[in-house]
Amino acid sequence: MAKNNYAKVVTPVGVSQYAWLTQPDTRFDKDGHYKTNLVIKTDEANELIKTIDRAIQDSVTLAKEDAKGKKVKQAEPPYFAEVDDKGQETGNTIFKFKTKAQIISKDGRVIPNRVTIYDSKLKPMIDANVWSGSEMKVAAELVPYHTSMAGAGVSMRLRAVQITKLVEGGSGNPKGYGFDEVKDGYIAPDMETFSSNVASEAENEADY
Repeated sequence: MAKNNYAKVVTPVGVSQYAWLTQPDTRFDKDGHYKTNLVIKTDEANELIKTIDRAIQDSVTLAKEDAKGKKVKQAEPPYFAEVDDKGQETGNTIFKFKTKAQIISKDGRVIPNRVTIYDSKLKPMIDANVWSGSEMKVAAELVPYHTSMAGAGVSMRLRAVQITKLVEGGSGNPKGYGFDEVKDGYIAPDMETFSSNVASEAENEADY
């Protein structure tokens, strides 16, 4: 299957918000989604905003071609200005990213679609429990859509993140329990190094 030609973007460093990157959110979909918002200083995000806006206009143009004269409205963009408790803009823009946690291939196979997570040195991370407040860059695809209710626009399909400052917590993470490293204590053998991610296989299996 030919790969899609969706525009790809990499964000400037921002702060994650409502992060579901190591475990999928299944509250409204049993198959789950990986997702995060990313809060970026607006003056650092201008080029990203321009790229998204161009992709939205392309989506509207395609929708009009398919609508055969029917009116096509423009959907809300996948970003918005952050405001404080008084409704005043903070100077930040919030971007929304999301992807399915699994893909069903044409032959019925269920393929996990994990988000690839790298550290600042491009080393894959497999044990980190990434929480909101972590600082990161996000790689995504701009996927066009058109529905009668929402209109024509693009969504930002989450592909990978690069962590520049990690905030961890929760079950399975020692710091989340309050543990710190102990000097001269027992050191377990290194685990097998992670070498690949199933998302690369999934990318060739289905256009989702």
